[in-house]
Amino acid sequence: MATWKGEAWLGSASGRQTVTVQSSTFRGAKEQIEQIYGATDVWNLREVSRSDDSSSDVDFGGWVVLFGILFVIWLVVEYWWIVVPLAAICLIGWIYAHFSDKN
Repeated sequence: MATWKGEAWLGSASGRQTVTVQSSTFRGAKEQIEQIYGATDVWNLREVSRSDDSSSDVDFGGWVVLFGILFVIWLVVEYWWIVVPLAAICLIGWIYAHFSDKN
């Protein structure tokens, strides 16, 4: 569930107040503010935090892929004299296998 924060007009006695509610959706948050606080007008409603388990976990898979790509780039830059001949040999082997007669 997410925490939503917004401004609500609670009548002339209370005026404009900042309120927060817990809801999964924008519409649900607005309905809660109207029902709980008796608001006649709700504006500037926004999600301020998400507290469910799936979104609070850090996505380590993306970071692993990013660091893997950066590591490969570093290897190519640092050891180019090894990578270039190996890549050339692999390319020649692939071209030979792709265009050779397969009878």
